[in-house]
Amino acid sequence: MSKPFAEVGTSFANCVKIARGDILLAVVGILPKEVELLVNALKPKLEVFEVMKRPAWRGLIGDNEILISCGCVGKVETACLAQKLIDQFKISGLILIGAAGALKDDITFGTLIAGTEYIEYDFTPRINVDLILQPSQVCFTQFMESDDFVYGTIASGDRFVSSEAMAKEIYESTSAICVDMDSAAAAKVCVENGKDFLALKVIVDVVGSKAVEQYIENHPKFGMKPAMVLAEFLTNNFMFCG
Repeated sequence: MSKPFAEVGTSFANCVKIARGDILLAVVGILPKEVELLVNALKPKLEVFEVMKRPAWRGLIGDNEILISCGCVGKVETACLAQKLIDQFKISGLILIGAAGALKDDITFGTLIAGTEYIEYDFTPRINVDLILQPSQVCFTQFMESDDFVYGTIASGDRFVSSEAMAKEIYESTSAICVDMDSAAAAKVCVENGKDFLALKVIVDVVGSKAVEQYIENHPKFGMKPAMVLAEFLTNNFMFCG
């Protein structure tokens, strides 16, 4: 249960904004460590609770009301959590943060990828449909221009790709920059609900036979980088999702 506004010391303007509930940005991470910096940046931290048996926090970062959660693995869990946040909290936009594997070895570890398009590489419907998802990103425009991100397509599937042959197949069929297990699912939910969406991923491995080894080595080094960059931006800027 959240504390009264007077107890947490937030400003009158922010009290009005929170009371209206009309500007709320959700940030979802895969692992708790990936959202830790954002949780620590909540000042004040208004609520600590659970959503679908997963930890959740609500509060302010700068002038932005933020809802944070984590703990989804794969497309189904990610889609369920995204839909729950939209239904229960009426969020205006969603940012998914976490790690990804590069599909080409010319992308260095620690590179931040801002997804502009999303596709499920393991989804092959019988009917002819456009598989590329292009969610609205209007409220993230200023943020996406604030750092040296690499922009492009993120391909998602329910597997950890550890084969050069499969990496080549995914790249040739999607032209994606990187792969993960969740972005396209969250993008699909946001597109269907008319919500802005951005996946901000950090490269921690190159898809192939060395991917597991590289992930183990690089995730502790770079896994919190998306949260760090996002927390810094939110502290100093207002992200309007109307």
